[in-house]
Amino acid sequence: MNTCFIIGNGPSFNRVPAGLLESVPTFGMNYAGFQPIYYVCVDSDILTNHAEEIRPLVEGAKIAFISELLKGINSLYDLPNTVNVGKDQRSFKAEQYMSGFTAAYVALKAAYYLGFQEVRLYGVDHSLDWAHYKEDYPAGAPDRARRMAVMETHYQLAANVYARAGRTIVNHSNPSRLDKIFRRA
Repeated sequence: MNTCFIIGNGPSFNRVPAGLLESVPTFGMNYAGFQPIYYVCVDSDILTNHAEEIRPLVEGAKIAFISELLKGINSLYDLPNTVNVGKDQRSFKAEQYMSGFTAAYVALKAAYYLGFQEVRLYGVDHSLDWAHYKEDYPAGAPDRARRMAVMETHYQLAANVYARAGRTIVNHSNPSRLDKIFRRA
């Protein structure tokens, strides 16, 4: 089976089995704690204000998927391994936002188009309590619940697209509402 791992930065990242990062195709996002084979960043703050911090992740990836909305804002977009990600016009065309408000959704789209049959999620901890890489992410407390609902809509879209194609998404991340969307490991 053609399997990849999408590894977020949540607390369950620490449960990634030893040796996995070297033996299986991986997607890492934003401030990934490892060098992924595939890198995803669609966060405008990171791409605009922290490009040099993520440059090693972008350069070290086989393919780096970055937001086309900021195309040309910095030299990351000039690297030969970058692919600009925008609103999907094919399998995920029902999306409301090209990012679904989360790089993990974009990684799911990329993994689908790269032909992976099974995706396993680690560190994709979907919780109002988790402060992510900064305390007010995403978008501060008042807007956080609404943004997370938008994320869930897009995760469900990804689950539907994968299911129609006979593909699988398995959640190894901390228990959350995502367990109603993706099969639990």
